[in-house]
Amino acid sequence: MSDGSSPQPLPALALDGAADPAPAPWALLAPALRDDPQADTAHADTAQSDTVQAEPARVDTWSDPSLLPPPSAPPERARSSALPIVAIVLSSLALAVSSLVLALLLVLGGLYYVYGGATYVMGDPVGGYSSMYTPGRVTDASGAVVTDVGTYDRPATLGEHTLSWPTVSGGVVEVTVTEVDWEADAAVAADPSNSPPDPSAGYVLATVDVAYTGPGGTVPIEDLYLCLESMSWVSCHMDLDVATAAPLRDIGALTDGDRATAIVALELAEGERGSALFSVETIDGEPLYLAER
Repeated sequence: MSDGSSPQPLPALALDGAADPAPAPWALLAPALRDDPQADTAHADTAQSDTVQAEPARVDTWSDPSLLPPPSAPPERARSSALPIVAIVLSSLALAVSSLVLALLLVLGGLYYVYGGATYVMGDPVGGYSSMYTPGRVTDASGAVVTDVGTYDRPATLGEHTLSWPTVSGGVVEVTVTEVDWEADAAVAADPSNSPPDPSAGYVLATVDVAYTGPGGTVPIEDLYLCLESMSWVSCHMDLDVATAAPLRDIGALTDGDRATAIVALELAEGERGSALFSVETIDGEPLYLAER
């Protein structure tokens, strides 16, 4: 029966028969939506405490000098020693003295060469060469100086004239071509180690007498140059590897009073014997020429 009011729900029955009012619908969500201020504060305090423990304390070392590390001691300076300086000074002094002695020896050697060397008449070069060449001299069998021979145009005579030059040590080297074998192919071929001559030339063997007088000395294989020139041919002994019965290199060094004989191999173009000239010169001397009479 209705009295005009809204119907009321029936109360739920408990298991023990007692009536328990039904919870409100929003009450079921209360545990999830409930905010506990005290619990949140406790959690925040714990997190802040952990942060403080994790981060080390920061100290301002710039404003507090007592907290700075002590300054390191400066490195000990190496003790200077006077020994290296003394050694440098002594080395420089020794070098200067050596240079002075060498210069003095060169000056004395030059003076001796000009004024105190062997008696050698210095004059204009026989062939008119520049002063960079040491002038040579031509003498006859008696030792007299012959002034009008020895050039390319007026050669001295083979076997009759002797050629000579002064040396830097003050001595004199003399060269005489005493004999010439103009047809020496067979003599050279007697040594199987020798090669045949050029197809358009033949071998020539010259017997050379070398003498030295005065101070110092000479080594003919190094200080003498012997060549054979013709209209179309030039042959020098240092350019040919030909063994002879008395090679020039076997003479060795000559000093005052020494004399030796060598046989030198040269080449000459076929049919040019009539124009052949022997030229002889020292390492710094002018070339002098010889020919058959």
